[in-house]
Amino acid sequence: MQILYSSLHNLNMEADDPIRKEIPSDFGPYMESYIEFATTSNDTSRQYTVKDKNRTVVSCVSDLYTDALRQGDVITESDVQDAMADSIALKLLDTEKVAQERVQGLSEIQKGSIIQALIKDNDVYSYVIAKVEHTEWIDGETFQKNFGFPGENKRVWKSAVMTLDIVNDSVMFSSIRCYINTQAKYWTESFLEVDEAKTNTTNTQAVMKAVDKVLNPLRETAPIDCMRLKNAAIHKLQSEQTINFPDMVGELLDHYSPYEESLDTIALKEKMLALTQEGKFDTQFHTDPRAIKNLKKVKIPVSPSVDVLIREAQDNWEEDFLIHEKSNGKKYLMIRCVDEKTLRKFPKDQ
Repeated sequence: MQILYSSLHNLNMEADDPIRKEIPSDFGPYMESYIEFATTSNDTSRQYTVKDKNRTVVSCVSDLYTDALRQGDVITESDVQDAMADSIALKLLDTEKVAQERVQGLSEIQKGSIIQALIKDNDVYSYVIAKVEHTEWIDGETFQKNFGFPGENKRVWKSAVMTLDIVNDSVMFSSIRCYINTQAKYWTESFLEVDEAKTNTTNTQAVMKAVDKVLNPLRETAPIDCMRLKNAAIHKLQSEQTINFPDMVGELLDHYSPYEESLDTIALKEKMLALTQEGKFDTQFHTDPRAIKNLKKVKIPVSPSVDVLIREAQDNWEEDFLIHEKSNGKKYLMIRCVDEKTLRKFPKDQ
């Protein structure tokens, strides 16, 4: 990976403008760590599309990228890049001030700096924007506010990775992938000004179908585990929350004790995580409980003349069922019944 251009701005909500900082050579590992998180190691993100090429961030990135290509990937004159990066940083500072006023007294915008980088990896160009954690302190002698970065646990609050290309002399954003560590919408709606590529409804439905795909083979080999895990997934998707798919899979399986001892939960987890490679859903989205309200009924054959229907997503459903074997060797499925009318339709055990 080549870093063709990079910038760093401290964001101070009390200032009118971002504070541009020169990037010393020993800050290189920090910059690489932030870029690596945004582009590679972070496995929770959401895809977006360009709303309007004239919006501030998209327009600035286009101009910065075009000028870098003009210079043949070796940027010796960075006036254009500096001006565009400054404009993007100012746009974020102004956006965060408005967002802070909107939530005044309820929460605070996470303090941090903005790093930007134009990178080239295997002939693919990307522009990385990340809001990263910084610490503030007051100098005891000058009483000036200073900024610093943690030596470890380099946190990225929010990021955007824009994959760029030139098609018919025009800049194309072939992919925009964003990560947000909170439910703050201002990052994509007001700062980047981009649209979601997939809706919450689409993502919720796609995740349910994908989980179903992995669990379906268990209907025969581990039916109780299949029902338990599917119900647990349904409950998560029926709750209003932000889903990070890898975290959701971990919550389902990391501490799960299978009913069937032969069930390999590690292999099952790997299969679920591999679903993200199919690209059918974002790995970070907000659930839409209405998307899976029409739940199925699982049909279980008991005898040639009797079937049992179980509605999905029922808590502790297995507590209503027991298997009883009589002395004559016959096995019976016992079902807890709370409906008196139904009970009167069957003979009591003698």
